[in-house]
Amino acid sequence: MKKLILSMFSVCFIIGSAQATTAPEFNLTAPDGKRVQLSKLLKEGPVLLDFWATWCKPCIKGMPKLEEIHKKYKDRGLTIVGINEDGPRGQNRIRPFLRGRKISFQIAIDSDGGVMKRMQVRALPTTILIAQDGEIVLRQAGLSDPAPLIEAIEMLLPKKESKDESE
Repeated sequence: MKKLILSMFSVCFIIGSAQATTAPEFNLTAPDGKRVQLSKLLKEGPVLLDFWATWCKPCIKGMPKLEEIHKKYKDRGLTIVGINEDGPRGQNRIRPFLRGRKISFQIAIDSDGGVMKRMQVRALPTTILIAQDGEIVLRQAGLSDPAPLIEAIEMLLPKKESKDESE
């Protein structure tokens, strides 16, 4: 019970500390050349942004957890976008890096770091959860403790129907 109360407090603290900031629009390119635009993604539901780089060991370590989150919540409307911050000289490393990993969530390339600056990301990895109305509800450096993120996601998504409710 203490853990539940403590974790709910931490989610409220993290959500409250985001100060109801609206996420700035972005329009990036995926490694396959497709466009990734925040406003279009938000039409489908909440969006989780993960800022990462191929040289960032904590970023790479957190990717399997992000993949788990993606698989668990994609059918309930959550979109995850990994925003690469390797810069212009590191762009040729992204495709080989992704080929060697089982990542099914969307990847976008922030080649000039503009989105990272507008989102006020100061360290990698940083995870930002955006509600469907565009408000930033959580900002977290690293994924060492994914519990606050999971709780915030659960609060934003529609409740999963149980078999009893659907009968």
